Amino acid sequence: MQQKRKIAFLITMLMGLFNTLFSQTMVQFKMMFNNQDFHKDSSYINSAGEMVQIHRFMFYTNKWKVINASNDTINLSNDHFLINADKEQSMVMPFPQLSNAKKIVFDIGVDSIRNTSGIQTGILDPAVGMFWTWRTGYIMAKMHGISSQAKTAGNRFSYEVGGFQSPYNSVRTIVLELPAKQEKNKSITIKTNLANWFSGKHFIQIGTTPNCHNAGKLAMQLADNYATLFSIYSNK
Repeated sequence: MQQKRKIAFLITMLMGLFNTLFSQTMVQFKMMFNNQDFHKDSSYINSAGEMVQIHRFMFYTNKWKVINASNDTINLSNDHFLINADKEQSMVMPFPQLSNAKKIVFDIGVDSIRNTSGIQTGILDPAVGMFWTWRTGYIMAKMHGISSQAKTAGNRFSYEVGGFQSPYNSVRTIVLELPAKQEKNKSITIKTNLANWFSGKHFIQIGTTPNCHNAGKLAMQLADNYATLFSIYSNK
């Protein structure tokens, strides 16, 4: 009898796990450079004709929501996520099953409350390396690499975009249209086109501006650009 109870308990646990897995929608970021799959340290050409090798690319995201067919906004998560091109597991996020969703919405960056509420833990721990100072707050997104056009030591370029106070608030809200027949259990892949970092809205030349390490005009231009990185990926 005790053995039967153990088996019944195990079956119940497995069914619960099965239901959890299949009642979720996986959202994942796919790193690309224009129409090429992105590979760390591979060489690419940006819109200015400059050779680019990207060694590090990271950004925060939060406030995930969907808008359904009735135009209701449904909250998916209040957590912050740190997307790191070096860590594939960081680019996949499980959310509750998306039913009748027509748009997916999220912010790039760290919300102002977290910027002003003292020491954070986990992915928001300053030791992660995505933080400036308590006055200037978090780095919302960063890109480091090398380019022969960078007139710096080692031809290095370094873009660290931050700022959470007007007029230099670098948080950007992304709204993406989902396919008309998005299957509720099917994963959603978000293409992340790193080429747009240099040309999404503003034309950024590494040879002219190879560095950004504070809030200001250049950071706002880069924030406008990274708002254009994202689209729903289709491999058709």
